[in-house]
Amino acid sequence: MGIKFKAFRGQHDGTIRESVGCVDDVGDKDVLIKMTHAGLCFTDTHYIETGCVLSHENCGKIVETGRKVSHLRVGDTVGFGFVHNACGKTSCDACLQGNDTLCSEARVYGEADLDWGGFGEYAKLDGDFVHKIPDGIAPEHAAPLQCAGATVFAPFLKFDIKPIHRVGVIGIGGLGHLALQVAHKWGCSVAAFTLSDSRSEEYKALGAHEVIVTQRADGSSFVPQDEEDKFDFILSSASSHVPWDDYLDCLKPRGQIIPLANFLGKFETNRYPALLARENKVGGSLCATRYEQKKMLQFCARHDIKPAVEVLDLTQDNLNHALERLKKGQVRYRFVLRHV
Repeated sequence: MGIKFKAFRGQHDGTIRESVGCVDDVGDKDVLIKMTHAGLCFTDTHYIETGCVLSHENCGKIVETGRKVSHLRVGDTVGFGFVHNACGKTSCDACLQGNDTLCSEARVYGEADLDWGGFGEYAKLDGDFVHKIPDGIAPEHAAPLQCAGATVFAPFLKFDIKPIHRVGVIGIGGLGHLALQVAHKWGCSVAAFTLSDSRSEEYKALGAHEVIVTQRADGSSFVPQDEEDKFDFILSSASSHVPWDDYLDCLKPRGQIIPLANFLGKFETNRYPALLARENKVGGSLCATRYEQKKMLQFCARHDIKPAVEVLDLTQDNLNHALERLKKGQVRYRFVLRHV
């Protein structure tokens, strides 16, 4: 086939440069996607030096399908995220249970398929790991949902969060602002944890019933004193240090903290005896399975959940500009680069 295309690829020196990619023949189970929109996630900064085509929050249109692909058609608007494939073997317990994200042979962004990312004009993926975008979700919103949306939605299924539960969210950024929306539409009592009250009204508009300021002028604790005010679940999308002891103190008996963000710090606590006595749990969740991804898209379409995005044309200058602002925390709440 030999289609040559433009792509923005990370370099070993930490820069991002325009390069030329090439599409070979489309396999029987593959689909070829012409990308239209791609989100910029902080996780992308961890993979720049791998040399991959960047962005794992992607949306585009199918331009060719392999002969064994029956559930997708040319012209469909689709997306794909962090996981590109899994082994699917009957000897793999994870795959047999539908937990493709836990497959030891899973092909994931930044480690495999380095030529296929949202900042390339084309991507070729296994059609079974490509998700059709429901009507009603615009492509600039669909792209961030492939990672940020899926990441915050998956715990609601994985950990059986119910509408009767009280849910707190740490880190109201690219993930957290979607977590507030999902938790609210799920029917939960929702609180946003924040360093100051400067954006309280914004967080309430996103779905928080309550805003809890964690850094107080009088030095008082933000931990609720009344057991009824404590939390069944706390979702953490913070990408920097979190005072875990304080948040463990915020949990009800059998309450859980679920870290979502791939931050590089340590999980340290002095609350080990209390964690045992109150039967609390810490449960990580990084990616969504295909089932969780599908249900997330349906849920967001039904409830009009959408990321707040700043859309820029995909150029070298705009990409560098967006990356610098992302590192400084100067985006509300997601950059999306549009192919031109």
